[in-house]
Amino acid sequence: MLPRYGLPHLKFPPGEQRKFIQKALEISKLDHKSIAKIIGLSSRTVRDWKREICCMSEKAAAKISREYSIHPPISKNILIRDWLDKKLMASRMGGIACYKKYGLGTPEGRRKGGIAGIAKRRQLGIFGPIKTFNKPKASVKLAEFIGIMLGDGHVDKSQISITLNSIADANYIHFVVKLCKGLFKHMPRVLKRKKENAKVIYYCGVNLVKYLVSLGLVPGHKVKNQVGVPSWISDNFNYKVACLRGLMDTDGGVFTHKYKVNNKLYAYLNICFTNRSLPLLHFVYQTLKELGLTPKLKDKVENKKVWLYNTHEVDKYLSLVGSSNERLNKHIL
Repeated sequence: MLPRYGLPHLKFPPGEQRKFIQKALEISKLDHKSIAKIIGLSSRTVRDWKREICCMSEKAAAKISREYSIHPPISKNILIRDWLDKKLMASRMGGIACYKKYGLGTPEGRRKGGIAGIAKRRQLGIFGPIKTFNKPKASVKLAEFIGIMLGDGHVDKSQISITLNSIADANYIHFVVKLCKGLFKHMPRVLKRKKENAKVIYYCGVNLVKYLVSLGLVPGHKVKNQVGVPSWISDNFNYKVACLRGLMDTDGGVFTHKYKVNNKLYAYLNICFTNRSLPLLHFVYQTLKELGLTPKLKDKVENKKVWLYNTHEVDKYLSLVGSSNERLNKHIL
């Protein structure tokens, strides 16, 4: 049986631990300090064991037994079990005393206690001060950032992150970092994932998360939550275009479609946005239509997408909306 309280100790019967230590001193003809040095502990600990103030460790007892051929009066397993029983009883008594004094703990009480504890540690300088971020007002840049977050971003209770391809989006990563710093007046951290071609741009800060949630971002899984574009963006045409750019730069791409007819090779460009959140899919579709384009929508199958199906439409999109990601701008027939 493994102990629940760190290294195992032995609970000798009353008087037996004192006899065990005394016998070791007599056989070795050493003092408390010398015995303690052999065990690797302080002489005060050995004296406390001899006075039976505390229980002797199983490791020390085993070393003394080997060195001087002294054996405990009862088997080691029984002594460890008795020590565990004593510790368990002490824990129960402490729990009962705490319950009588403070009552039954509640999640709300533990939350308040945690907040008070963190505040105290901040006063003592153990924890740093709460991070303060700039709270930008509605703008084209903020709308594009929201589009990026809705595409390749993630929000949890205390952190936001954007995960991008470290090779294909190498230059775009620099753009996103600069955009974030300009909006929130703090340089985000960038982490390279091991064994993956991916970099994560992230901020840690409860206040920033709360602010972005107030702007319409939803914490958790975007597909399960079927997230959509906040109304402050969808009600403003310029913001819609900027948000579309952020979405397309992350979850979209420009591709060359090739096919053969009568042994003759044909090729044309198409631009495609793929996402399994229907509100986002419909937002992209409707915004493209408002721009005078003729998008196609596929939302009844697993591979849900919106796309523009000819080179003229792609060129018109890049002219009207543009892209902050070179991956979309570098297309060759």
